[in-house]
Amino acid sequence: MNRSSLKDIATSMTSLVFLVIAISGVMLYFHILDGSVKSMHEIMGLVFVAVAALHLFFNFKPMKRYFGKKIFMVSVILVGLVSTGFIINSSNGSNNPKQLMIKSLLNAPIADSLKVLNIEYNHATQILKSKGIMIENNQNIDAIAKANQLSPIAVVKMLQE
Repeated sequence: MNRSSLKDIATSMTSLVFLVIAISGVMLYFHILDGSVKSMHEIMGLVFVAVAALHLFFNFKPMKRYFGKKIFMVSVILVGLVSTGFIINSSNGSNNPKQLMIKSLLNAPIADSLKVLNIEYNHATQILKSKGIMIENNQNIDAIAKANQLSPIAVVKMLQE
């Protein structure tokens, strides 16, 4: 396969994968088929990085002129600032109800967390005891995980076995 064919393939794939990511991103934003679309969107995002890198490689000379323009630098700064704003805003977790619920579940007394998980206390103590993990009365899942050098999610998964 010659360089021109590879360049055409890279450009076509970049365009098509971008289209899939754009459509699936809009679907995720509006919660349309979330479960079905999420993993495809993430995997196609990785594919997009690869094909965009190939596209950049095969089209570097013409693009190099574009990279030196003022408008490109303004775009880089603008996208960087907006992206940083999203990261800073989402890092505190206070606006994310899922994070709030998970944090509350992991930090509540174990008896309360088990009620939410629909697991009987005695059954939970048996499961964890069989794995060498002991529960104290007012301990929470987060404390149990730290005491046993586990992630809180690992503890919850054990309880669901």
